[in-house]
Amino acid sequence: MDVFIYEWVCGGGFLDRKDHVPESLLAEGAAMLTAVADDFGRVPGVAVRLLLGAEFPPMASAAEHAVVHSSEERDAEFERLASQSTSTLLIAPEFEGILLSLVGKVVGLGGRLLSPGADFVAIASDKQRTAETLHAAGIPVPRGTVLMPGEPCPAGHNYPAMIKPIDGCGSLGIHKVHQTDVAPAATGAYRLEEFAAGMPASVVVACGPNTTTALEPCFQRLDKDFAYLGGALPLDAELRERARQLAVDAVEALPSDNGLVGVDLVLGPSGDGSQDVVIEINPRYTTSYVGLRAATDANLAELCLAGSNGAEVKPPILDRAVEWTAAGQVQKRKS
Repeated sequence: MDVFIYEWVCGGGFLDRKDHVPESLLAEGAAMLTAVADDFGRVPGVAVRLLLGAEFPPMASAAEHAVVHSSEERDAEFERLASQSTSTLLIAPEFEGILLSLVGKVVGLGGRLLSPGADFVAIASDKQRTAETLHAAGIPVPRGTVLMPGEPCPAGHNYPAMIKPIDGCGSLGIHKVHQTDVAPAATGAYRLEEFAAGMPASVVVACGPNTTTALEPCFQRLDKDFAYLGGALPLDAELRERARQLAVDAVEALPSDNGLVGVDLVLGPSGDGSQDVVIEINPRYTTSYVGLRAATDANLAELCLAGSNGAEVKPPILDRAVEWTAAGQVQKRKS
């Protein structure tokens, strides 16, 4: 079985762009790619294939590397690997339709995805559409509205509030705003939503034809500007169960799919969970993966494959308390 793992940032995604790679995306992308490639490389009978930009060194876990120097080389090698491999796993940012476009390419080439398909990605890539879909299914989300570039924050909204690009990725472009502020003057719409007080957390959910399984919930560390700094686990038992249930409910409100996805949420101060809300759904692997794999002896790649092949999966046993940085540096949890 050949698994083509394509992480967009490390795989030459910026070769045809004028802007530079954001350091946060580069660090998180490299951490995820290294971890995922290593885990799939340890699955018996699985050969890993990678596509890398010339500035990234080869990885020992992969059986094959395609190293590219231009966007033309990248696109040609992507088509070759996606069409010739048994399965393709995509890790790419949601902004500008990048992930959705890659999904379409793989499907158009007759490839099989080990990550979410077009229906799931189309909703999760749009922050407003995600909120509307979850709200319609009875899943709690912060109250919000859409703002266009340069539009003033409306009266009658609760402030301070959060504003973020509707097609954003990670913590890029997220700001806390007040009623006197206006939406940034940039391309694309924004979502203005109530600030959710509580503990920021994330849950990786394994999806497949017969499973929607929440793995160990993680605490998210954010700076004062809400940039992602890393995470830690485990949470207290009560918080873990609240986070797991809310994450599963959120993913099941979207079209069914395969692979591992991430759910960001805030666990509110009320002990009964009545103030818990879902912030967004990431239709891809997230940096929490590096912490999860360090906290268990189980191979998460085998879990992903089993779920995608129709098996019911159970969350792996947590063996260690760990914490990690956004760049994927993991250590024993200090507190």
